[in-house]
Amino acid sequence: MKLYTLVLAGLTALTAAQDQYYDVQSSGFRLILKSANETLNGTALGACHQGAAIEGLCRTDVTLDDPATSYTTFYHNVSSAQNYSSNAFDTDGILSWVLSANNGALLVPSAMSLSENVGTNIAIPIFMPGWDKYDLVAFEETGSMYISVYQNDTVSPPTYYSPTLKLKNWYVCVTSYSYTYETLVFKIGVQGVPQNPSCTKVDVERVWV
Repeated sequence: MKLYTLVLAGLTALTAAQDQYYDVQSSGFRLILKSANETLNGTALGACHQGAAIEGLCRTDVTLDDPATSYTTFYHNVSSAQNYSSNAFDTDGILSWVLSANNGALLVPSAMSLSENVGTNIAIPIFMPGWDKYDLVAFEETGSMYISVYQNDTVSPPTYYSPTLKLKNWYVCVTSYSYTYETLVFKIGVQGVPQNPSCTKVDVERVWV
């Protein structure tokens, strides 16, 4: 009980400390996979347990024919300081998910960051409570999710992309962060393919709830 109380107090503090820069939250949406793989195509991604108040982004068998649930509903937080509006497209922001604790009495926004390991060329999206750590994503007007890349180091000396490169290196792979799941990953770098042999190429589309 004491440990539970401490965890709950920590989550409450993280909720209060939410980053005020990314203060404009979108409407809820689902992240739907588009793939040549028929098993993956049209299915939703869902938050999956990776540790205490830590979630991954796993493939599910849920489709748009199924009702939206809290574990398949995500948000995109952008900044009013940049005059960005809710539900904006081609706008960098935090991909967030809301953790429900204490039987729903406490709702804790959790930000997505990419967990990288130098032994592989893929990064695993992980949600942790609060806004201390995050990686920004954006969505095209069609809903397709990407990461903005500004510098091009495939040439020497490095230059800058103009326009900004919209990198969509999304794959579904068998990964092991704390548990072994089929999760969404982002292949690092603009060239090459994942070294993980289980990976299947996907696109990720935002579909409003």
